Amino acid sequence: MFKKVLLTLLVVLLFASISIAAPVKLVVVGDAGHNLKPFDWYANDFKEKFDVELQVIGVPFGELYEKEKVELIAGTGAFDIMIVYPKFLTEFAANGWLYPLDELSQKYDPLLDDVTPGYRDFYCKYGGKLYALPYDGDVLNLYYRTDLIENEKEKAAFKEKYGYDLKVPETWDEYLDMAEFFTRKAGDSLGGQVLERNFYGTAYYGQKDQIFAWWGNIFAAYGGVYFDEETMEPGINSEAAVTALEMMKKIHQFCPPDVLSYGYEELKDVYLEGDCFMVVQWPCVGKKGADATQSKIVGKVGVSHVPGVSVNGEINFRALMPCGRVLAIANDSRNPEKAFMVLHYLSTVTSMDDVSTAETGLDPYRYSHFQHPEEYEMFENVEDARIYLEGVQKNMEKGYPEMVLPGTVEYEETLGVELIKALSGEKEAKQALDDAAQQWKEITERLGKEKQKEMYQALVKGWKEAGLW
Repeated sequence: MFKKVLLTLLVVLLFASISIAAPVKLVVVGDAGHNLKPFDWYANDFKEKFDVELQVIGVPFGELYEKEKVELIAGTGAFDIMIVYPKFLTEFAANGWLYPLDELSQKYDPLLDDVTPGYRDFYCKYGGKLYALPYDGDVLNLYYRTDLIENEKEKAAFKEKYGYDLKVPETWDEYLDMAEFFTRKAGDSLGGQVLERNFYGTAYYGQKDQIFAWWGNIFAAYGGVYFDEETMEPGINSEAAVTALEMMKKIHQFCPPDVLSYGYEELKDVYLEGDCFMVVQWPCVGKKGADATQSKIVGKVGVSHVPGVSVNGEINFRALMPCGRVLAIANDSRNPEKAFMVLHYLSTVTSMDDVSTAETGLDPYRYSHFQHPEEYEMFENVEDARIYLEGVQKNMEKGYPEMVLPGTVEYEETLGVELIKALSGEKEAKQALDDAAQQWKEITERLGKEKQKEMYQALVKGWKEAGLW
């Protein structure tokens, strides 16, 4: 009997020691692809430094919201760490689905003073509390072909046709001219070469989840606002909104015929494959354009601010800041402190490496990221990296924030559907935007107009204080 008791005790102790020694397992969910790579790159660090092992789940870009929301509503505890687009954050935090991070940030300093205001103050917080750490500094930028804009024959032909010098477009009218000018058929000449396939002046993100931002660059430059602050009436069918959509319809003529199906990858590829003169895209495209393994136009990529609109002799530039991934913790995570250690490591310790490589789509969001062009080794030299970073910073300084209200996903996608209907010719611009505005009113009423107005007013106040409104 004694031997049996002793054996049982030894077995219990053995399993207990194994249990104690086993690393904490955390589940990560995010949009599949290059932006999840850091979780794999530093797996050994997480294990050695924090005694953590990660299970990483990738979800298609456009399906992340639904995937996360379904699990959070059900309270399944399926996720610990979540990559969240800021437009999800307010809804998730307001419903108590995210773990508040203020207390942990006192223990492990996330160096938020180094984060630019747009991402620190609006994309990581709700109700004055911290619910996420920054991971990706998205802002839209203009990319163009430097070899074509500097080609003497193209310059002469452009001047003859439009009456002014070929240059980086400062306004949307100039952008339209260049989109038209550089659209060529297979067999035409471009930069002294005969084209083997069609070449397009421009392209844009055409899928419903993000198309609002490409229209929004023009809308914002014309002075458009999401809502009236006092009445909470939608501003997306205003004169500025209709003018912006009419401009986008003109630009649409000089895009690939299937542009309304374009997401991030398609828009990136049409430019980096050498089939398009210029695009508006996220910062990572500038890095990838300098990487010979991903780009056929290495050394030919220019970057500048998104075009604007001339108002009283001054050009009003605005660049949308869509997406901007942040890292959050599910409120029902069993190990929030361990999860925060991972977030903290990625947002502070490795962030410089992660935003300065062409292997990810992660973009600068810390002041320190812009101060070290030597880290961006995909560029031929430090000066090229500096020019790239200065271009991104120009857009960030004129950034137009994405809404982070409850219902933002629904607001943006209903608008996106109507924009597509206008661009495809199914509806007139004014009708499409009137229909979108009516749907926005219904969303606002359903979510509580007074509550939405209060939160929107607080957002606008913060945006103004940060110089973004």
